[in-house]
Amino acid sequence: MTDTAWVDDAGGLALAEAQPQPPSPAASVEGRLGRNILSLAGGQLITWTMTLVWTLIVPRTLGPAGWGIVVSALSVSGVAGIVLGLGTRNYLVRELVVNRAAAPTLVGTAIVLRLLLAPLFAASIIGYARFSHSGQEARTVLYLLAAFTLLTLLAEPMQAGFQAIERMQYLAYSDIVSKSAQSLTGIGLVILGFRTRGIATSLVVVAAAVIALNAFWLRRFVRIALRTSTRKLVHMAKQSLAYWAFGVFSMLYLWIDTIMLSLMTRAEVVGWYGAPTRLFQTLMFLPVLLSTAWLPRLVAAFEESAEKLWRTARTPLELVLVLSMPIAAGTAIVAGPLIHLLYGSAYRNAVPVMVVLGLCIPPMYLNIMLASVLIAQKRQVVWTWVMAGATVVNPPFNLLLIPMTQHRYGNGAVGAAVSLLVTELLVVLAGFTMVGRNIFGRTEARRCLLCALATALMCGAFYAMRPVSVGLALVLGVAIFVLSAVKFRIATPAEMAFVTARLSRLRVRSGRA
Repeated sequence: MTDTAWVDDAGGLALAEAQPQPPSPAASVEGRLGRNILSLAGGQLITWTMTLVWTLIVPRTLGPAGWGIVVSALSVSGVAGIVLGLGTRNYLVRELVVNRAAAPTLVGTAIVLRLLLAPLFAASIIGYARFSHSGQEARTVLYLLAAFTLLTLLAEPMQAGFQAIERMQYLAYSDIVSKSAQSLTGIGLVILGFRTRGIATSLVVVAAAVIALNAFWLRRFVRIALRTSTRKLVHMAKQSLAYWAFGVFSMLYLWIDTIMLSLMTRAEVVGWYGAPTRLFQTLMFLPVLLSTAWLPRLVAAFEESAEKLWRTARTPLELVLVLSMPIAAGTAIVAGPLIHLLYGSAYRNAVPVMVVLGLCIPPMYLNIMLASVLIAQKRQVVWTWVMAGATVVNPPFNLLLIPMTQHRYGNGAVGAAVSLLVTELLVVLAGFTMVGRNIFGRTEARRCLLCALATALMCGAFYAMRPVSVGLALVLGVAIFVLSAVKFRIATPAEMAFVTARLSRLRVRSGRA
């Protein structure tokens, strides 16, 4: 890992003739990267807190069947939303990094394009509702969550603008407002007895407010030009096709397990899958955060040379792989206590699903970052073919494993989780063959192996102490991992310097406050 990737502008002051020297361009750039990462991480911490409060109340109140209705509606509207997305977010980020002056027209054209495609989205939702023969409650929830998806996708071009100009704090603000409002209104509505329809309605209202906020914040940097032309719309649609195809297969791949579960089992089983899946998606914050912060840098690096891209990509790729190991192990070992704490005994069949999903974390973390590297290279078509293969391979696994686990264990959700794990392993094999071999060498492989050893020691300590006390086992496991990481020197000096500098800055700010 290169040390320069983690240099921060708070590392110290150089004095010459009693006059402070201005920061170098490199220090300023890396300082902005650090601030962007911390902004996104801080926002994630707040949204985690709000989501935790929401999780402790809403799924318990709705029960597995009611929660299954919400999860099914979200999955269907998410897949149908592919029609609107057209992959324009990643396209916009890349184009805005290269040509900042075109931002007003690009963002405005993307919004208009999505509005023009909205009728196709609505038609697909109505068609599914008729095909599935859903009850009145399920149809109402589906229509409401389709409106929520539409509003969310209309906000994406504006968020792409913030990402491209590296103003990640506004992405954090949007997430905080969205998740906090969703949590508070959702909790209030289910307590008042509105249940699934109340939850869906609150999501729609919050999504509309977030659009207004994004438009207001973006005006400081970009004046959105909604007046466009047919030529510009057609050009953007054509340029976005490769990204759109990637989005199509990614979204189908993301939701196909839930949709097949809803068609092959009952709503309760979907709820057993939906509860741990929500927690699992929360754990995706790390690679999504790093890929969001690094994508503009990767694009700029590729514009210089391929070698510069490999050097720049080495930091986030290696970091997510190293961090994914203890996170995956921790997810698996605390699955039982965590599910019972958050959802209650009605979701006990979600525990084995959570364990399997935990094993999906390392390959999925790596795949997210590999996709960003390929986008920076303008090779998104290659990754699209990989996701197309995953989308083709995954359903047969589900067709085999969902009925098998449903028949043997009364829990088809386990089969869906295992299908996801097998498919992710195949995807990461393809991605590493295309990109990873240019980035990972012996030094990176050695570091990952040492982290795997520290993780194994953590798991061994946990299971050895578990019969005595789960709490003590967790404390011992974490302590063993930290001591092993220090002994093996898993963290690089540059990473330690970055963390130390940020902690020092927080102490200074706390002292001033």
